[in-house]
Amino acid sequence: MNPKEYLQIERDQNRVIDNAKAMIYHAAIEAHRCAPPLYHRPAVSADIVEGTIIWHTREAKHGGDYWNVVFDVLNPISECKAYVADDGCRYGLSGAYVELPPPAGFEAGDQVRRNKHSKKA
Repeated sequence: MNPKEYLQIERDQNRVIDNAKAMIYHAAIEAHRCAPPLYHRPAVSADIVEGTIIWHTREAKHGGDYWNVVFDVLNPISECKAYVADDGCRYGLSGAYVELPPPAGFEAGDQVRRNKHSKKA
C-alpha cells in the first residue's frame, strides 16, 4: 500500500464514520422526544449500572421528564451524584425512576387499558 491508497481509505472510512455519527445524532433526537413510561418505579442504587436508562422528573415548563444512560457509576446511593450520564453530567437518585414492563395482559400499544390502569409517579 502506498500513501495515496492509505489516504483514499482514510477518506472513505471517515465518510462512513460521519454518516454513522449523523444517524446516531438523529436517532438520539427522536428518542428524546418519546413520552415518559406509564409504568415505572423510583430508581434505587441497584439500578445504577452502566448502560441502564434512568428517567428523571422535571417540570413540564422545562420540557418535562427526560432520560439518560448511565455511563459511569460514581456513588450509587447518592441523591445528587450517583452516576455520570452519557451527556457527561452527574445525576443522582433524587427524582430518578426506571421503566417497568406493562402488567401481565396489557400490551404496549393498548392505550385505553394502560391509561385506565396506570399509576402516577
